[in-house]
Amino acid sequence: MKQLGDKLVNSPICDSNACYESEFQTKEGPIKTWLCMTSGYTSNTTLTLDSNTLKETLELTAELIKDLRQDHIPPGGGEKLAWFPTVIQLPDVGMIFPEPIPGSSTLSGTVDWKWTVVKSIDIPEEEQHKYPDPTNPGINYTKRVDMKNPIRFDKLCFMDAAEELGMFKNVNPIDEINKSN
Repeated sequence: MKQLGDKLVNSPICDSNACYESEFQTKEGPIKTWLCMTSGYTSNTTLTLDSNTLKETLELTAELIKDLRQDHIPPGGGEKLAWFPTVIQLPDVGMIFPEPIPGSSTLSGTVDWKWTVVKSIDIPEEEQHKYPDPTNPGINYTKRVDMKNPIRFDKLCFMDAAEELGMFKNVNPIDEINKSN
């Protein structure tokens, strides 16, 4: 896969001008991806409403993320696409994910939610045996996410959550996302 270009465009989710668009050349042809840095929603040109890719995505996606799905025409026009809140896991750094707010709902009756950041912390050497790496027998993890100290951000503050996680420290966020996939 070769990256053909990237730019900032207006988000169909919240109309902010901080939606990162990338275009890649794949064996199947060009694919565009979007990540709105305000709302945290993401999509790509394979997520058309009648696509097998969308059907497969829905089979593997958590219920909350499916519930938060929005369908929009992408920046620049084209066929309507499914957009989902992203989940980002950066090895040895932490995660950003949407989390429901217990006991809350929006005016439409859906669960209300916020962005949650959890950071990776070192596992003391004497406890590492409790965290075996299932993909590498005999190897234990040295870090884990700290679920006891989450940091939460409002729905339209994804960029603040990303900054809290350290996504803008001399790295390209898309490169880091691709590394973790």
